[in-house]
Amino acid sequence: KVLVTGGAGLVGSHIVDGLVKEGARVVVYDDFRRGKMEHLDWACAHGDVRIVEADIRDRETLRRSMKGVHYVFHEAAAWLRLCQNEPRLSLEVNIVGTFQLLEACVEAGVKKVVAASSSSVYGEGSYLPTDEKHPFNNDLFYGASKIANEQHYRAFYKQYGLDFVAFRYLNVYGPRQPYEAAYMDVIMHFLNRIDMGEPPVVRGDGSATVDLVYVGDVARANIMALKSPVTNEFFNVASGKETTLRELAYLLIRLSGRDGTLEPVFEAMDSGLVTRRWGDPSKARDLLGFVTTTTVEEGMGQVIAWRKANQKNTSCLSEIV
Repeated sequence: KVLVTGGAGLVGSHIVDGLVKEGARVVVYDDFRRGKMEHLDWACAHGDVRIVEADIRDRETLRRSMKGVHYVFHEAAAWLRLCQNEPRLSLEVNIVGTFQLLEACVEAGVKKVVAASSSSVYGEGSYLPTDEKHPFNNDLFYGASKIANEQHYRAFYKQYGLDFVAFRYLNVYGPRQPYEAAYMDVIMHFLNRIDMGEPPVVRGDGSATVDLVYVGDVARANIMALKSPVTNEFFNVASGKETTLRELAYLLIRLSGRDGTLEPVFEAMDSGLVTRRWGDPSKARDLLGFVTTTTVEEGMGQVIAWRKANQKNTSCLSEIV
């Protein structure tokens, strides 16, 4: 029996799908502030899935939901932009909520926690590609909460023997992509404009880079970590490749069949975000046997196909910023 916090979100729902394929009984714990019920349609139709609609700050509901649970995937969090707009949520949701989750895990006798950290802990990299030994260089509330959580995972492991693996995700994308992602929202905004026959607008000169990791690969990494004896470790989940926003815009134009008819527009803008993101995937490869297998072109093709199949859910969102 496995509990997945944030199980209706981008990564969480794909983990749920993977667990159903493995034959696990799954409890999805989500407040549905960003996650969507339809993300769980396949899992609910094909597996033993129970949904608990609740906030991770609800200590008693969390404790009750944990009864009989053997393993936990922790994906729930207030996202980066929400933490910047409402800084206290980085404390109340991300730090206190995670601490309460870990307490509930100890009380329930959970065997292992696999948790989402973030490459935000690195801030602007002092060297690239960034490996797990890179010092914390974060200056955002979201990243601060992830650093605090990492320290609590270690403390709970030392004091209570609660096994864990935590993943520092790079730039995760794929079907079920939300619009609120601080870096990956560009995919949806590029595609909205391309679909309307308008040029995608690139923030800055297009030289900013991302390390794109397909959500299916991310979900697979999580399940591999659960099965692995490895514990008390932090890993990048990265492709190990940089993609510029310029390259991404041109790729989406081409995959959308607009090659030769649209050109990106570049607007001077300081987003306040990291300008280069490039992670070293070596540690996850060496200790977990995990490598990404989905190319950016394949993954973006899946995003476009998903959008077409769910157009009713995206057409009204073209002006979200």
